[in-house]
Amino acid sequence: MKNGLMVLAAAALAAAHAGAAGSEADFSRAVGLAMASAVKSAKAFEPRPAASFAAIEPAQAPEGRLVSDKTTNVMVELNTKTVKCSAQDYSMPMLKVLVPALADLTLLNHRNTREGAPCVAAGQCGKFKPGDILASGEGTEQIPVRVVLRKLAEVDGEGCHVTLIETVSTKIRGIGFFHERRHELADRVADDCR
Repeated sequence: MKNGLMVLAAAALAAAHAGAAGSEADFSRAVGLAMASAVKSAKAFEPRPAASFAAIEPAQAPEGRLVSDKTTNVMVELNTKTVKCSAQDYSMPMLKVLVPALADLTLLNHRNTREGAPCVAAGQCGKFKPGDILASGEGTEQIPVRVVLRKLAEVDGEGCHVTLIETVSTKIRGIGFFHERRHELADRVADDCR
């Protein structure tokens, strides 16, 4: 089911890129609408993993209660080793940028399997490619990175499942990038589910 959700997430991101031609907020709203539909379709078939992720930000009607929302400027190296198409932890190659500074900014682990640093993803390669980022040359750039942490509490029988949802978003040379991780915490009693 993980691969199915990732395919839906990639499709949602592609649809949002196609449908949003405005500001980063417009793009985030379009991604959120597309992702909300994809997640609802996939949720009935998805097991409750200890940790999972999607490449995009569900910005419209976000799940859970806001814990923190912070934007920080960081430096990122843009070259053929850090900007790439990779299928690591996805069912298809995605345009990724490695951002080592995410390790300092985030609570959860945003490093994909066998990658050299935490990353953000823009969508399926084919629609996007490393050349779209590297066309104006390699080098170091300052980018704004937004990290949003939410707490989702769901009553299940007499218990309460609590999940942290951490979303990273940025724009690099005009292209929106996102990464999301989820992590389930220890269950609570239903009365404490808030």
